[in-house]
Amino acid sequence: MADWEEIKRLAADFQKVQLSTSSQRLSERNCIEIVSWLIRSKKIDLIFTTDGKEYLTSSQLIQDIKSELYVNGGRVNLVELAKSIGVDLSHITAYVPDVIKSQRNVHSVLGQLIDGSYILKIAGEINEKLQQLGQINVSDLTIQYDLPSDFLQSQVLGKHLGKIIHGKQDKNDPKVYFTESFIARSVAKIRGALNGLTQPTSVSAILNQIDIHEKLFFTLFEQSCPMGFLTNKLPGAQYIPNIYSKSQNEWVSNFYKQNGYLEYDALTRLGISDYKTYLKNKISHEEVIYLKTCVVSKNILERIEADIDECISSKSYLDIQNNLPSVFSEKDIEMILDSVLTSHKQKQVLVMDEFIVSKAFVDSLIELCQKLLKEKAKHFVDSEKYIAYKTDILLSASKQQKAKFEVEDIKADSKREERRKKASGGKSGGGTQGRETKTKSTKKFSRSSKLSYDSDEPEDKKKPEIVNYNEIQKIVQRRLEEEGLENLIDPLVSYMLPIVNEKAYEIAENIYTALVADRNVHKRKSHNEVQEKINVLVNDIRLFEKGLKLFPTDAQNNLTKYLLKSHCTEVINEVLAYVAAEHNLNMLNVSTHEQRVKFVSELPSDYKSSLTNLLKTVTGQSVEDFLNNLDEVLGSCSMILKKVDKKKDRILVLNHKHALEEALETCEDPAEVLLLAVQLIFVGASQNMLHASGRHVSAVLQFLKQHLTPEQSKELSAYCDLVTLVLNKSSETETVLEQLRNKMTTIKAIALGYKKTSEK
Repeated sequence: MADWEEIKRLAADFQKVQLSTSSQRLSERNCIEIVSWLIRSKKIDLIFTTDGKEYLTSSQLIQDIKSELYVNGGRVNLVELAKSIGVDLSHITAYVPDVIKSQRNVHSVLGQLIDGSYILKIAGEINEKLQQLGQINVSDLTIQYDLPSDFLQSQVLGKHLGKIIHGKQDKNDPKVYFTESFIARSVAKIRGALNGLTQPTSVSAILNQIDIHEKLFFTLFEQSCPMGFLTNKLPGAQYIPNIYSKSQNEWVSNFYKQNGYLEYDALTRLGISDYKTYLKNKISHEEVIYLKTCVVSKNILERIEADIDECISSKSYLDIQNNLPSVFSEKDIEMILDSVLTSHKQKQVLVMDEFIVSKAFVDSLIELCQKLLKEKAKHFVDSEKYIAYKTDILLSASKQQKAKFEVEDIKADSKREERRKKASGGKSGGGTQGRETKTKSTKKFSRSSKLSYDSDEPEDKKKPEIVNYNEIQKIVQRRLEEEGLENLIDPLVSYMLPIVNEKAYEIAENIYTALVADRNVHKRKSHNEVQEKINVLVNDIRLFEKGLKLFPTDAQNNLTKYLLKSHCTEVINEVLAYVAAEHNLNMLNVSTHEQRVKFVSELPSDYKSSLTNLLKTVTGQSVEDFLNNLDEVLGSCSMILKKVDKKKDRILVLNHKHALEEALETCEDPAEVLLLAVQLIFVGASQNMLHASGRHVSAVLQFLKQHLTPEQSKELSAYCDLVTLVLNKSSETETVLEQLRNKMTTIKAIALGYKKTSEK
């Protein structure tokens, strides 16, 4: 209290000084220092203006804020308020709560102060606008007054609705307000628009004409007593007048009674979007089938079923497309056929495009091909293609059987090994003193997982095509064109192709069976003929081998190789041909040594081993090895080699000489004449046969020098040199040929004369 008295005293002194003469007044600086000291001492609470020249008390600031709010019509921005009073915005912001507490009807909204007078003002404005427009939306007011919708909803519309603002709030949309007269006008507009419609119309089109909001339309729809209904209450809904629904139902009923079907697209065009529900309600008492594009009555199905029965009984065909309405799609026809074609009927007909063809009709087309089948089947057998196919099947079966046996061997070995381990482990007790047991190594085996070893049957082989597509088409085309079935030529021929080929294969099988039966009658005769031919060839080989042994080692080796390559290979070919005939195998493409090796590798085990060894001998240098292996091979073929008869050997040598003489006398080829001449001289000189080629002539002449006179040796050597020039295509070929022709008589005379000399 003493402090306050002191302040009063100081204030009085201060006033007294201010009223005194200038000599006794305080300067501005002293005043500022005194006020600053009071503020620092918290003796007084003052607010500086922005220019720093004035001070305000808090009560004065609050009063200034209220005054500015009143002057600005009850709404003022805090920033503008700070500028008007001349203080910092922070002071305004700090004292706004005090202003609001002192006056309950003052609100702080988005940096603004608004009092009750302004709220009453805009409430009146909103009411005027509502009465003019009939409907207002809070969103529009928010834009107009730049105030939050929540503030307008609670402080303006909510408090003054029914008092200053005369209207109603929309129950479906709380932000919409309207007047009773507006609702009445809207209901009248909707009723008038709906009553004037006679066909389905989209709600959006109706709204465009009557200028009513979509939500309001759906709200007032029932109040307008409409003569129709809405498809839904969503955007894109349609209004269906009752008069249209009536005519729609009449059209659907009449069309279905007359035609027995209803197309979904037609219902959609009538404005029935949910046609499935509509049809279930409309024809629920009918027995129908729902197809892809339409719904059909049972009558149509019964009619199609009767047509199919007639098609089967008449052994003909049926055009489904012509027997059904044109609006039916391919999927519809397929669904109808699935319904009417029982499993029994499916076995009797074929469905091709829009046609149903009885299999009896197809059989009549196949009958037209019988002559062609017999011709093609006979050619198939005669060309040995049938034998080749059967051979492939047998070889495939053999490979599968072998693989099966290998798997069984592996399983057996595995079981034996497992038993051995168990026995060994049990007896030795895990110690080092147990009895040693020999183990058998397990075979490594790797096969493709695609092979199946559980069946003894060979892999399925695709049967060869005996009759081709074009041949069948050529035969049936005329018949199908006469029937008007040009569109079915391709599918029918494609269907017939495997059946026709199967029949052709059966005919070929019968033809081949008859041929085999005929061959079996003469089989023994053929066996004896092959055996006799091999014996003749073997005798020749032995006699040739005896002759070539007279030559030096180098020449002997070359002649031996040639003998193995020629006569010995001929014997092998005879044996392979016999084995192939016995097992109906194909030997057409077996001509080289490699092909023979491959052919033998695919033969049954009875022949494979011995024939493989025999083939190896022809690439060696021993005729004896060949003959030894041949004897084993012939044993597996139930053949034997005759014993050597020296008397017959002499006769064979003599016959060989006569044959050489006859050939030499008629031969005009210089190289051939030379070869025949040296062979004939060799027989006369050694009483042995010789098998040689033109490459060996020089070596043979070298051997024969000791058996010829110098003149004979010179003539033959000279002739050999001339032949070599011709074979090497010398530039003087014509001259050399002339010399050879001139000397040919001399050479023949030497060879034939040598014979006479030897006989002497």
